[in-house]
Amino acid sequence: MSTPPFVDLPDGVIADRWPVRGTERAVLHTRLADTDSWALLVPGFTGSKEDFIAVLPLLADVGIGAVAFDQLGQFESDGSDRAGDYDLSLLAGDVAEVAEHAARLGAGAGAGAAAVGPHLVGHSFGGLVAQRAVVDGLRPRSLVLLCTGPGALPAAAHPDLLRLRAAVEQVDLADIWPQLPASQRSMSAPVAEFVERRWRTNHPEHVREVARMLVEQPDLTALLAPTTSAVPTIVMWGSLDQTWPSAGQQPWAGVLGARAVELPGAGHSPNADDPGALVAALQAAWRSGGR
Repeated sequence: MSTPPFVDLPDGVIADRWPVRGTERAVLHTRLADTDSWALLVPGFTGSKEDFIAVLPLLADVGIGAVAFDQLGQFESDGSDRAGDYDLSLLAGDVAEVAEHAARLGAGAGAGAAAVGPHLVGHSFGGLVAQRAVVDGLRPRSLVLLCTGPGALPAAAHPDLLRLRAAVEQVDLADIWPQLPASQRSMSAPVAEFVERRWRTNHPEHVREVARMLVEQPDLTALLAPTTSAVPTIVMWGSLDQTWPSAGQQPWAGVLGARAVELPGAGHSPNADDPGALVAALQAAWRSGGR
């Protein structure tokens, strides 16, 4: 669970709701017109668009528009009681719809960037969604797989995920909060209030289904690898990440034919913990064409 460094919206960051799949997704975005390029940021499990709250203005400062959104059932987005609505391909289709909506708002209009799509950045579980979106036909300007992996989490994480899924079937999310590691972290009062409220606001079916996917999701490498000649792909990870262990990242990038970028000293959420270093790394990767 990423912990944003602050929760008040920075200047130039706009909160909105966009129609997606007959429902609405909660969105944060910066100016999308008259930019040379733009990024679409997909958060991970138990996270939200606010995981990128410090990244959005930093990208804007260097002329890159950006959109972050809550996935189906995540925090302020609409949810569904139907488990099938959280199918990975459907969540990937939501990414494509958000991209289309951003393009209509004028993303990259000045340089035609909307025509070639966003720089798609998927963090953690959001990385699985982003991979599926590309496998299913989305052609972003580049694909950044940030602190994620090719499929299910390592087996060591499965017992906790299965216990969480079982708990959500039995009690309210509010009753689970005191047992989560995030509830014990040291953070400012506004951030602590936000993180607890975000957890309580998630749709239970979202939590159940994403926990299941993180245990069962098949490896997407064989499906994704053929796309990387058309979509410059960057595998980016924190050297201290223990969620998807760093040791597997370089070999995975090699199989994909992707550029490998390690963020020294970063953990699982560089977007929240060191947004300046992350934005610098993203800029460098994008300038190189992703190779």
